[in-house]
Amino acid sequence: MTEIDKNTEQKILDAARKVFTRQGFAAARMDDIAQEAGINRALLHYYFRSKQKLFDVIFAENMGNFYSSFVSILGSDADLETKIRSLVHAEIDMLLKNQDLPLFIISEASRNPEMMIAQMAHVPVRQFMIQFVQLINSEAAKGNIKAINPIHLLMHIMSLCIFPFVGRPVFMHVTGTDMSGFENLMEERKNIIADSVIQLIKK
Repeated sequence: MTEIDKNTEQKILDAARKVFTRQGFAAARMDDIAQEAGINRALLHYYFRSKQKLFDVIFAENMGNFYSSFVSILGSDADLETKIRSLVHAEIDMLLKNQDLPLFIISEASRNPEMMIAQMAHVPVRQFMIQFVQLINSEAAKGNIKAINPIHLLMHIMSLCIFPFVGRPVFMHVTGTDMSGFENLMEERKNIIADSVIQLIKK
């Protein structure tokens, strides 16, 4: 694939994610995606023959890479504190690169949970969950951290990272923050979140 082809394909994927987020998968049309991408429908169909294929690629590309990196972090030889910091940094880095993704996932999970569950089978979410639960339970059993439900801890981390991106337009408007300012805040937030999580589980 040439550089031009790659750029066009990425433009289509970015446009599709925006349209899916705005309208939902069921209501989105290929014409809407072509218009958002600034191309004609024939060119869109040359790259992607259906909106389902577009959805599959977007989900697999974003969520697959996301959870694969999480699995790698948990499987490293680093101590728990380093792993938590790495998880938080990796999540926010991914969200900064894909700022429409949280709302896209939340919207589709609400509109079409069956399809989202089916998509989850193709990314290593379950593997990550099992590793995370085992890690937290093991550290608690050794007396290294407080006893805590690993699911609560994971929800805590995810909500602290994801919520600012879900509410970004309102937050930026209310606070008068521009995009550069928002991204700087999220860079600072990496250590704030990691510190709060580590403090929560320290004995």
